[in-house]
Amino acid sequence: MRGESGDVAALLRATALLSAASDESVAALAGSSKRRSLDREQVLFLAGSRATSVFAVASGSLRVFASGPGGAEPTLALLGPGDLVGELGVLDDVPRSTSVGALQRAEVIELPGRVFREVYAADPAIARRLVALLSARMRSLNDGFTDLASLDLGGRLAKFVLAEAERSNADVVRLSLTQAQLGQLLGGARQTVNQVMQGLERAGLVRIEGRTVRVLDREGLRMRSLTPGGKFA
Repeated sequence: MRGESGDVAALLRATALLSAASDESVAALAGSSKRRSLDREQVLFLAGSRATSVFAVASGSLRVFASGPGGAEPTLALLGPGDLVGELGVLDDVPRSTSVGALQRAEVIELPGRVFREVYAADPAIARRLVALLSARMRSLNDGFTDLASLDLGGRLAKFVLAEAERSNADVVRLSLTQAQLGQLLGGARQTVNQVMQGLERAGLVRIEGRTVRVLDREGLRMRSLTPGGKFA
């Protein structure tokens, strides 16, 4: 049991929010946590539900999504190992503002909201880190709005593929999103996403292998992601 608690503590320490937390804070959270496994497409929590826990992604991938008219569920963000989700609802004691579900089989560490609030109140380093992360989220949202206004879908898709490759430090990107979900994330229809991806392939920037995208030219993708209107796709 002690070894398992140590593994959980290491996972929590690897999250951006808790990276600067004291050993006592991490130990308290790890000691009260429990592991949960999620099947593909299983919902972790729904918008409007009570925020009683915070979750750290240990493996797999999750998506943050909203409920739209006609049953649409546009993807707002992707989460992977090392990401924390649900902390704002717990700290503010308000219902969940978005829904979260598994894109593929995943494992999360569930942290009780009561313990998380106690640790947050007792450890100023966590509060300081949260302010920095919220600022980064706001910049990311602003960047997303700017991309929608200034880049065509090809530029946004190139930027997404490049970011995924750099995040995993590999030239092979396994797409966990369907083309419809990718279109929702980037602001384009499923058919258009497919056409634009093929355009990137024709330009020699990527090679498509089923749901895997192999990056052939990182610098070319970077240039495409900065080019409004684009000349490659």
